Amino acid sequence: MIRTKPSPQVATIVEHLHHSLELLGGVGAFAQKGARVMLKPNVGTITSPAEARNTDPRVIEAVILLLREFGITDILIAESSIVGVDTQIAFAAMGLDRIARQYHAQLCDLNREPFVTRDVPDPLLLSSIPISERLEGIDTLVNLPKLKTISALPVSLGLKNLKGLIPEAEKKRFHHLGLAKALVDLGKVVAPSLTIIDGIIASELYEPREANLIVAGGDVLAVDAVASAAIGLPPDRIEYLRLAQEAGVGTIDLKRIEICGDSLAEVQVPLRTAPTASKAFAALFPEVTIVDRNACSGCSGSLYLSLKTAKEQGLLDRIPDLKLVVGAGVAELPRGGRVLCLGNCTKPSSSAHHLPGCPFISIEFCDLLKTTFLG
Repeated sequence: MIRTKPSPQVATIVEHLHHSLELLGGVGAFAQKGARVMLKPNVGTITSPAEARNTDPRVIEAVILLLREFGITDILIAESSIVGVDTQIAFAAMGLDRIARQYHAQLCDLNREPFVTRDVPDPLLLSSIPISERLEGIDTLVNLPKLKTISALPVSLGLKNLKGLIPEAEKKRFHHLGLAKALVDLGKVVAPSLTIIDGIIASELYEPREANLIVAGGDVLAVDAVASAAIGLPPDRIEYLRLAQEAGVGTIDLKRIEICGDSLAEVQVPLRTAPTASKAFAALFPEVTIVDRNACSGCSGSLYLSLKTAKEQGLLDRIPDLKLVVGAGVAELPRGGRVLCLGNCTKPSSSAHHLPGCPFISIEFCDLLKTTFLG
């Protein structure tokens, strides 16, 4: 684990990463010269690097430079963005098309590629999971997640980042059936050789927060555990990390993890986390009434981000008596006011407006508010 300099240039990040990997035995501990390497960054949304919601392109470039210095030139940058987002547009917004051209790396939108089904040994939830067929043609998977606190889970780190290797339909299934256990099952069939968490500028509930931190290691759970502890979250209190350890995916026991470089005490940067359910965060948005009946983590996460964005845009104050309905268990719609049903699980009626999606998209939520209630 390394505390980085503030606002580092790519050359400085290369130095930081070189030091991190030397502490772990060097690049050769994770890949052989001439290997075919897939880089799996987090490029889930169409945002600029300054917004810090995706893996910093400087980190991706620095990893490519280290691999090329070691003798690896067959490099693939691969991702499938969140449901409803065009991965190729997300790549371009982050400048990854330029980086790929500059270093002759291949840029791959996994949503446009075939998937293969893998059986899950001793599954918690899913007996099989479709994953990118590209994994069968590589030698080394380098996992490059962003350090994030999000609304669907307390943290989004290395294990969660592997969800970008599955198709959109499977992502929806993960949220509907239970994201925590589904992530554990995914960890049983996909094991990255190396995970490097980009925490230079962290994403604190979708807002940039300078953290100046890089955490790297071979055990994705151990890396997630150390990063979680660094931002003030005991890893054993994060359900999917705890379940993954119990399932043998890796370890989150800080007493069994050798932390090289800077210590936890030296890198502490506590980050805010979201409330655990829409009922809890409804208090953050008193302008609206939320009717939630068993919404999955996908729609709960979209609801938080949608309301946060709408409030920042000043929309909520301008729409009196707005009532939002989410979840499959809503038997009766609220009466009166402006009723908006969210997600495919809700049943629209003539008395309410409806925003479909699985999950629904926050950008479309704000657009609908403008056109329907303020147009």
